[in-house]
Amino acid sequence: MIISKECEEAKRAIVGKIIENGTLCRSRFGNYLGIDPSFLVVEEPSEAEVAKDYFGERYLSRFREVLNAAVGKLSEKRYTRRVSIPIWRPEDALSQHPPAITEISFLFDERLHLTAYVRSLDCLNYFEPNFRFLSYALNSVAEGAELPAGSIAMLVAVPHIYERDLKRASLISEPKEEVYGHTNLGTHLIEDYLSSAWHSALEVIYNHGKTKETEWDIFEGQKTSKFIHRLFVEVLKPEENRIHDKAPFTERYGIDYAHDYIICADKLLERVGESILKEGEEYTYAERARFCLKDPVKVDQLFEAIEKLKGDRCRRDCYIGISRPWDLTSRDPPCLRGYQFVTSREKLKGIFYMRSNDAYGAMHANMFGFSLLTKYVAELTGFPDYGYAHFAVDAHIYTGFLDSVKEILYPEMKRKGLG
Repeated sequence: MIISKECEEAKRAIVGKIIENGTLCRSRFGNYLGIDPSFLVVEEPSEAEVAKDYFGERYLSRFREVLNAAVGKLSEKRYTRRVSIPIWRPEDALSQHPPAITEISFLFDERLHLTAYVRSLDCLNYFEPNFRFLSYALNSVAEGAELPAGSIAMLVAVPHIYERDLKRASLISEPKEEVYGHTNLGTHLIEDYLSSAWHSALEVIYNHGKTKETEWDIFEGQKTSKFIHRLFVEVLKPEENRIHDKAPFTERYGIDYAHDYIICADKLLERVGESILKEGEEYTYAERARFCLKDPVKVDQLFEAIEKLKGDRCRRDCYIGISRPWDLTSRDPPCLRGYQFVTSREKLKGIFYMRSNDAYGAMHANMFGFSLLTKYVAELTGFPDYGYAHFAVDAHIYTGFLDSVKEILYPEMKRKGLG
């Protein structure tokens, strides 16, 4: 995690990281140096105007489409976790020039903060234009909801610099030491296994989380939660030690959940052209990824991503959007907002971005299912290995489950009668 005071400092730091650690990739736009997904936070962004170009206009039109709904939700309940705006549309999976910013999420924690998922970013030439849009979005929502504006964070899936620009990039390069562990602006964890990743996430939330109200006031034990803002977890060996011995689910459940709810596994090798929802289902992650009846343009985004990777491992547009504009008016919008597959040092890496994540009740099963999908995609596209990254804007433990989490983290206290 790179924490900077302002935009220019963040740009210089990420450019420096790319020059120091980048590996060469070939793309249809030219050779570039790329690095692993990077998490950046700018503490004090300044107000800015959006660039009047093709991408700026598209960002603005899609943002303004749901601006009033976002402001309304925050005005009603500033502690809401449900204000996340999709910029990506399913038809962008077929575009030659899809938007770089795919999702922007808002969370109030003393101030209103913005977090964005960025599928690809030329950090020398397009850092400022994209950041200006995010700054505009933050200030627009904060002003509308009458809340003080806070920080801006970006999870950038493929930070890169084109080979042709390296000399110019070296002139502004200022590498910065990265921050790991917990801070008030974000938490970055690196773990070997899914099981240890879940354990560490619980530990950070239990020990450092703040208490706030939730919108689940009809459920006893879920009216309040302990939460941390912006949790980024990278898992290096997701194939090993996949399930914690205290996980609240079985391996059979995890596989069925992945196959049915996330993937639609029985149709993984074909393009889906009809509804896959079962009776009583409002949506599933698989339905949003592969064939959503409400979409004006219906695209099997997962199938398209796999086909792209088969042809070019350095593709930076293998993103699958789960969120939709109408989620802003839903009482139960999808927690998963989108995911992407990228090449990371000969591995396929799956990056999954969530607006909200119940760390005790859902996170481990989410990680298991999402990493299983990544494994399948790696096998289908010829990658020898895979990695997994998990991001949650609001990672929380409901108050009613804190004792259960305490038993997982500190079993010796229960044995000694101290808990």
